[in-house]
Amino acid sequence: MKRLPVMVAALVLLCCPLPAEQQSARRHDPVARWLNEQSHEVMQGTLALMLLVGDYETVDSAAVTFEGMVLSLGVAEGLKLVVDQPRPRDPGAEDGFPSSHAATAFAFARGLSDWRSDWGPCVYAFAAGVGWARMEEGYHTPEQVLAGAALGLWIAGISLQSDGLVMRRGSDTDSAMLLVPGDPGAASAFSDGPSVVLWKQRW
Repeated sequence: MKRLPVMVAALVLLCCPLPAEQQSARRHDPVARWLNEQSHEVMQGTLALMLLVGDYETVDSAAVTFEGMVLSLGVAEGLKLVVDQPRPRDPGAEDGFPSSHAATAFAFARGLSDWRSDWGPCVYAFAAGVGWARMEEGYHTPEQVLAGAALGLWIAGISLQSDGLVMRRGSDTDSAMLLVPGDPGAASAFSDGPSVVLWKQRW
């Protein structure tokens, strides 16, 4: 599984916490605090387990879920640079809209519920809990959390419908890159079984 080290390394990108707010929380609900501090670790750990012990279909689902999370996070952070909104706990801040945590959590929920529909209630409850925690401790308004949730669901949905925008599902990377136009083995190469292909292209 040559793609596994690449995926594990990519997971590390989400390990870096978002910039921490400088002011202390106005409220001290232990559940909200735990969700605010550990939600990324929960999502990272889940995807890491899927990559390490899963079959091809599980690894593919982890890859597409991860892609949706990263894209959602990137778009949310980009919007913060354009839309200057304060945070409830920090009126001087200009990075309140939308909630990046909510975007990532709902993209995570969208991806895993597509993989295992019976996980839907649990993963969406987790994502909703993350959104609640962001509001409970004054990091975001309800509108900012809802916008982040909608963004995460939308972008993850696009990634899933496209079968991955960057981390595409298909045959092994090595064989995919060796395909040439008119190769009679091209069709069968992509039908051998699901796995992750970066930039699927017939060269």
